[in-house]
Amino acid sequence: MTSDVRVPRRKLSDTAADQLSARIQAGEYPVGTKLPAEKELAQLFGVGRSSMREAVRTLEAAGYLESTHGVGVFVRNDKPQSAGPLDLTLGGGYTMSDLFEVRIALEGTAAELAAARLTDHHRELLVTFLTAAGDPEVTHEEFVRLDARFHRQIAEASGNPLLQYMWESLGAQFEEYSLKVIEIPGRLERAHTDHVGIADALAQRDPELAAERAREHVRTVQRELRRSADDAARPRTTA
Repeated sequence: MTSDVRVPRRKLSDTAADQLSARIQAGEYPVGTKLPAEKELAQLFGVGRSSMREAVRTLEAAGYLESTHGVGVFVRNDKPQSAGPLDLTLGGGYTMSDLFEVRIALEGTAAELAAARLTDHHRELLVTFLTAAGDPEVTHEEFVRLDARFHRQIAEASGNPLLQYMWESLGAQFEEYSLKVIEIPGRLERAHTDHVGIADALAQRDPELAAERAREHVRTVQRELRRSADDAARPRTTA
């Protein structure tokens, strides 16, 4: 008898990230050290360059590494950031970085199509979600539910059932991610402001503006997470 339950395979990039972080913690690559080139690291850990690149991004988000464009990747911290404000991993062996990359592409396209195809029904539903989310008494958990419904409605308004299906497939990771980042001070308010801006671009039937606002909405959280990781990696001083 075979089981229909599929256990997600661990990505090569996650394995490479674990191995590299272990070497950093062991002192093989001390703080301040410039790492070998991507090609050399990929050969060292037995993975492709794209997997190695993703491993480096994962460790950047975790606070271990810092990239300087045109210069290289440097070790900035040799201790795990488990005590930091956020766990950047998601269920199924994915990371927030994985989710961000997909969301930027998916939500930008959905907003672009929705701006051209928006019906009064979809517009009214978006306004309903925004009104509820704008309630000063809304809880974090309720805001996350409304957040998911807002983005799902835009996917539906795109008129492309395959795109909507792709959005639905992200549901579990989106909710897990949202419940984590909503704890960042001011994140709820900034997310709501972004949503209002996206809805306004949709109402204007401006595909280019809607797509850009949807993408920037995701990029904003990325920047906040990087700052959060920087703060967690920064040595604490006592008075």
